[in-house]
Amino acid sequence: MAPRTRPSKDHRARRRAAAEREARRDSLLVLLSRIQRAIPVTPTEGNLLRAHVEVELTDADTARAALGRQEAQHRQQLAAAHAAIREAEQDAADLREQLHAYRAVEAQRQAAADTYAGRLDALRQQTGKALLAGAEEALRRALTAEATLDRVRNLAHRMRAGSPQGAAAIYADRIEQTLDTTPEQP
Repeated sequence: MAPRTRPSKDHRARRRAAAEREARRDSLLVLLSRIQRAIPVTPTEGNLLRAHVEVELTDADTARAALGRQEAQHRQQLAAAHAAIREAEQDAADLREQLHAYRAVEAQRQAAADTYAGRLDALRQQTGKALLAGAEEALRRALTAEATLDRVRNLAHRMRAGSPQGAAAIYADRIEQTLDTTPEQP
């Protein structure tokens, strides 16, 4: 069995006040029903009636004042809540506007990046084609130059063979010396 705890002082006071209120109301109802039936009340009962009515009026005034304070407090809280809601709605609207602006900027940035990437790819392709064409031209010229050098060497060799001691041999030696030296860079 669970131990019983004693009710708090506030709880006991509320129960006592409720019991007193109930007794006062019962007494008021008896007195009012007697007056309604035209039964005269004694001076003591009249004083009791007045005391009960004054207590009830005081309680009603106190309750009305407390209710007024609560209503004022609720109105303040409601006004604060409405203000907070308006502020939150404004913040949400501002954030939506910011989001739209960010999305627009991002779309422009993406379009610029796509355009830049497309241009860069085109430049790479053009540059690659140009480099390839330049390399092919350089290779063709190098092959032509080698073939020309080979013909000149053959010619110098025939010149020397045709005139081993003559002027042609001297020119052939000079031609071969010139072909065997690396030219100076400008």
